[in-house]
Amino acid sequence: MSSQTSRPGNAPDTALVNRFTPDAAARLSVPAHPARATPAAPPEAKRGITARARGLLKPGSAPHAPNGATGPGGPPPNPPNPRRDRKLTPLKRLERYISAIFKFGRTEGMAKDARKRITAAELRMDAIEGELGKFGQDIRQSWDRGDHVEDLLNSHLDSVAAIEDRIEALSAAWEARHLASMDEGHRLANRIDAQQDRAEAQARDLRTEITARMRAAQAETALLAQLFSDLTRRIDRLAPATGTADTPRPESAPAPVSLPASDGFALFKDSFYHRLENRYRGTVEEITTRLSIYLPDVEAAYLRTGRKPAMDIGCGRGEWLGLLQEAGIEAFGVDTNEVQIAAARAAGLDARRGDALAALAEMEDASLSVLTAHHLVEHLPFDAVAWITREAMRVLAPGGVLLFETPDTRNVLVGATTFHTDPTHLKPMPEQVLGVLFETAGFDPVDIRHLNPHERMGEFLDKTDFNDELAFLMFGPQDLAVLGTRPNKD
Repeated sequence: MSSQTSRPGNAPDTALVNRFTPDAAARLSVPAHPARATPAAPPEAKRGITARARGLLKPGSAPHAPNGATGPGGPPPNPPNPRRDRKLTPLKRLERYISAIFKFGRTEGMAKDARKRITAAELRMDAIEGELGKFGQDIRQSWDRGDHVEDLLNSHLDSVAAIEDRIEALSAAWEARHLASMDEGHRLANRIDAQQDRAEAQARDLRTEITARMRAAQAETALLAQLFSDLTRRIDRLAPATGTADTPRPESAPAPVSLPASDGFALFKDSFYHRLENRYRGTVEEITTRLSIYLPDVEAAYLRTGRKPAMDIGCGRGEWLGLLQEAGIEAFGVDTNEVQIAAARAAGLDARRGDALAALAEMEDASLSVLTAHHLVEHLPFDAVAWITREAMRVLAPGGVLLFETPDTRNVLVGATTFHTDPTHLKPMPEQVLGVLFETAGFDPVDIRHLNPHERMGEFLDKTDFNDELAFLMFGPQDLAVLGTRPNKD
């Protein structure tokens, strides 16, 4: 019978190994019945189980004293065990001996199994030792390789150090060349800047010289025009003596319709024109606000000429005279409309009734600081306008200003409608005509201004579906002003 059959439940060896794997000495020391505490065997119990069994079967043999039994002088014996003192039958004893033999066989099987396991463990240990030897050999080889790699690294580090030294040398050389190049570039840039500054300075000087020469040429041209204007006036003065002059050119307008002489009809026309202006030109306050834009020019001319008086031809209701009076500028006006002259005098203004051309012809040379004509030239033929322009060069002191204001017919609505609201308007005087006329008379500089746009111009400029140029043509400036300055003699 093998030891396997005596294991409870016939469990295989692997089940015991998986749960607990003691060494051989531990297995041999395990009792057959761990739950029962058996007394320690006496020295003679170390004999084999078979010998003990033989001794028991011999007649007259007595069992050994239980553990702890001593002689008369020892401690008191244990209390008697009825089951132990009970006599066993031979069959029962045989059964126990056989059980002991089986237990011994099981122990021997366990010992054999332990020896097998120990042998296997030894084999595994040998294999592990072989692996460890190989691993150690590999480690030694790795160390050798590491030493070789270290040598290679050291050699490479030496090479890298040499390369770094070379790179540093090249960097130093490049930096030196770069600094030299930068210095050269800075010097070149400085030379270029200096050349550019010189060129700009020369250009400024050239522009200044060109401007000065142009200004001198304009001044010479204006002087020549002024001399020519003076020459034409001298010719007019010599005309009666030589018999070459006709009637005065300002009067060379088409002959008026022949009507019976009537002071009442003249008064009727003056009243009509006064009422027309009050209704369609604007109130006195509105016109005064519009005319105030010229005050800085007039004040400067008034001071330049030594505070000489100003003359306004065609003064009408006297809005401009009142504005000059408020500014502290001495001024007088001339007009043929008796009704408007009366209104101006009622306002405390120096308004004189008479022909503007005749009054201007009576003025002394260089006696005025400013000569103005607001909305007058469109009532006169061009010969009269040209004569006033030429005569203004005589009566204005050097630095004095001639000012013409007239409807700006570049505005389509003005040229097509409002210009014709006044039946006494003859023809428009556009900026091209007046500008050349002022230059011909010798005025320099000549300033042309477009003023007083229609009140709805901003509304139409803000409309995205309305063309800006069309808005400017229809609702742009309604008045045109031309200002000419008499040059100083020096």
